[in-house]
Amino acid sequence: MSQALELSETSRTILADFIRLLRSELPDVVQEVVTEIRKSIPEYNRPADSAYDQILRISTDLLLTGFLDSVADPGAPATQRDETCRAIGQFEAIEGRNLDHVQTATRIAFHVAWRRTVVVAEREQIPTSIVSSTVDAMLVYLEESVAQIRIGHQQATGHADVRRREDRRRLLHLLLQQPAVVPEAIEDLARATSWWPLPEEATLIAVHPDAPCTRAALDADVLVDMDSAEPAMLVPGPLTEARRAMLHAALSDATCVVGLTVPLERATHSLRWARRVLGLVEEGIIPDGSLIPCQDHLMTMWLLSDPPLVEELSRRHLEPLSEMSDGQRRRLVETLAEAVTTRSTAVDIGERLKIHPQTVRYRLRQLENYLGDSLGDADTRFSLDATLRAVRLRNRRHHGRGGGRRN
Repeated sequence: MSQALELSETSRTILADFIRLLRSELPDVVQEVVTEIRKSIPEYNRPADSAYDQILRISTDLLLTGFLDSVADPGAPATQRDETCRAIGQFEAIEGRNLDHVQTATRIAFHVAWRRTVVVAEREQIPTSIVSSTVDAMLVYLEESVAQIRIGHQQATGHADVRRREDRRRLLHLLLQQPAVVPEAIEDLARATSWWPLPEEATLIAVHPDAPCTRAALDADVLVDMDSAEPAMLVPGPLTEARRAMLHAALSDATCVVGLTVPLERATHSLRWARRVLGLVEEGIIPDGSLIPCQDHLMTMWLLSDPPLVEELSRRHLEPLSEMSDGQRRRLVETLAEAVTTRSTAVDIGERLKIHPQTVRYRLRQLENYLGDSLGDADTRFSLDATLRAVRLRNRRHHGRGGGRRN
């Protein structure tokens, strides 16, 4: 319990007015505290409306309001404050952190609140004794709050779910190990966790290395390793809407790729493909986003699986055009790609390329002269189709390179 302020009746009246004035400042003070904390502690600087943002704002509001309540009524129970502080400590433990960040945040909150208290006191000409007593009470409240946070952290650290975190990470590594380990070893470790029955299928998530993750928002059966160079998650079963909402709460808008749902023994392939799509996002070939479905980009991944081979196929297919000027060659290849990959009429191709249909027909006749009868062969046409699609994707990489991922 915070210490009571020993004041005369007159001073108590002044104090009551002072507290009322400070309450009117609360919304601005809460916003200033949140802004300063997010600026000073990168781990807390999460998108608006994320779980972190909500926890930070609600906790700040509850604790600052609780302080004013404790000064206005020193005999009031501190139950809500203590529960809030213990919840903060538990949250930090679940997120895998010590209390360094929380202690920094509480110091920031104290300094912001102290500055605003002084400003209001000077503006309203509050007696120095009242201000001094209020600040003293603030320091005691801060100390008691940190003590409760420490209790919550210790309680959570001793909880079985937090102690099993390393077992969960080891289980994920075992499932993804290549060459595959014997199933008995996986079953033994899964049993050791006591809560993780082996699913028949799993969905793997590849996450950007710098992506923030709110581990407390993850379902208890999600296996996660966010500390490695290539963070990953395993969600048992398919990605339902509920699971998708869970991942969004944990990752907000961070760049990540949802792998294919596969039998558990093929989990390593799902993650490998998801990481490949994540790499294509980095290269600017696939648009950035959150929870990017790997299944939407299987052909892109396949076509660009061997870039040197794409270059060699392109060179071989387009060798007859090598003596042309760059501009003429580019225009003919552009028309050829539309003709081969879309099989459209000259009118449709002309509309897409914004040229006259007669120009399209002229270019197609040129291509027939240069490429001969090869376009009539089904196998050659398929190879040319795949090659030109891959070249188009590869060129998208060059235009998109330089843009960073969202975190």
